[in-house]
Amino acid sequence: MFRCSPASRRVLAASRPRVAPCKPSLRRGQLYSTDTGGGDGPGFTRRTRFIGFAVVGGALVWYASRKRRVTVAERHHERSRRDNELPGISGDDADGLVESPVKVVEWSEIASLIHKQATSFKFEGRNGAPGRIDAVRFESNSPTEDAWAVGVGAGVGGAKTVYAGVYDGHGGWACSAILRQKLIPYVSAMLAPLAPNAAGAAIDDAIKKAFCRLDDQIMTAGRDAVTDSTEPWTAAAMSALAPAIAGSCALMTMYDTETSTLRTAVTGDSRAVLGSWSASAKAYTASALSKDQTGFNADEVARLDAAHPGEKDAMLDAKTGRLMGLAVTRAFGDHRWKYPQELVTLIQHRFAGYGPRKANATPPYLTARPEVTTRQVQGDDFVILASDGLWDVISNDDAVACVSQWLKEKRKRSGGKRGGGGGVKADWNYDEDGWPSYKATPEYFCFEDMGNAAVCLLRNALGGTRRGIVQGLATATTPLSRNVRDDITIQVVFFKDPYRK
Repeated sequence: MFRCSPASRRVLAASRPRVAPCKPSLRRGQLYSTDTGGGDGPGFTRRTRFIGFAVVGGALVWYASRKRRVTVAERHHERSRRDNELPGISGDDADGLVESPVKVVEWSEIASLIHKQATSFKFEGRNGAPGRIDAVRFESNSPTEDAWAVGVGAGVGGAKTVYAGVYDGHGGWACSAILRQKLIPYVSAMLAPLAPNAAGAAIDDAIKKAFCRLDDQIMTAGRDAVTDSTEPWTAAAMSALAPAIAGSCALMTMYDTETSTLRTAVTGDSRAVLGSWSASAKAYTASALSKDQTGFNADEVARLDAAHPGEKDAMLDAKTGRLMGLAVTRAFGDHRWKYPQELVTLIQHRFAGYGPRKANATPPYLTARPEVTTRQVQGDDFVILASDGLWDVISNDDAVACVSQWLKEKRKRSGGKRGGGGGVKADWNYDEDGWPSYKATPEYFCFEDMGNAAVCLLRNALGGTRRGIVQGLATATTPLSRNVRDDITIQVVFFKDPYRK
């Protein structure tokens, strides 16, 4: 549920949407991710740099053109800065009302804002047919804890495989950053040595081993750094512990381009939903390819109960579905749910870690081992991968309906034509405690972002035609933004490029 707050901010952005051209085709062995284009940590795509230049340029033009009264105190301030002197203080600054530094995001700025971290990739599918991946990220945390990656590499028996991954971090960004860099290569390395006709169970097992192996590396590196440190706060330990202290969900699809086989692996509560085309019904139907791993999942409750007999009531909250305070029952990292209590306490005291969970009696309680599903897909199908920031506000059926309608609109429109119309009044739902919430439903869908299906989904997840909701969500800034929206990462994989006629 999203809680509204009156906080606001203004994001400098270009007044018109700027859609970057599609990225070059995915190349075998090349991994593209949220950090493609340079920079460390949770970076942006290369396209963001060009948008950034446009934004800064526009801001400078505005600043230079507006009329501005320059006081003697301001001139003295500029001179003082050059001379490293204390600036003078003018009584003029005490006049007038206090103005918030967080500015309202105007409707004209929304398009540039939601396109800021959008990108697209092409790939060669079955029999050389072109496919496409549209992706977007919209942050709430600062820095964002979400990450994503796509690439083409070896799959089962070395077969050409298109990989797509969404990594929803929590408690920091360091764990999801590791997954962005390493999880697809780990899975590819486990699948490539298999026989081309390997059994489904063997393929699933290889994927699961790859996930667990990477998590073991993360947790072992953190533990060893603590053991090797003779003093508190050593740089080596603080660095190695960061991915182990933070946590992350992982969602990955693996598309074998020769056999049109789509495998999906999930750890946590990110979700993949397939839009399947029915030629007879001439419509798309939605099918979940993954099941959220939370305390509301009966299979997860049974698994944990069997692994920790007699601890069910202490470790799981039936009302919230949380595992000792954590929203998911499987994840990478999250040392407090995996390390022994004594080690967690040591990390807290000597390396600024979080305190131990009270019910941590028989760890580990979390695993990174994914559930894997397999489906055959058709050229007209598509799959939506997204972090729970999207699924919190839209159903599987409505998400597929949104992309389906986007495809129809794209076929109908000529170049440059826009749709969506004017705004409508926001409608709110209120829970028993009076907290407001909303859902993204078809009656409020708009279709203004015809260059990227993921951006279209994002706009509608933020409120669609309900401009008041969209502007309020966009204006909210950290930390209050976490009360109204989560980080949102979306990928839409088209097995046949809808941009090609």
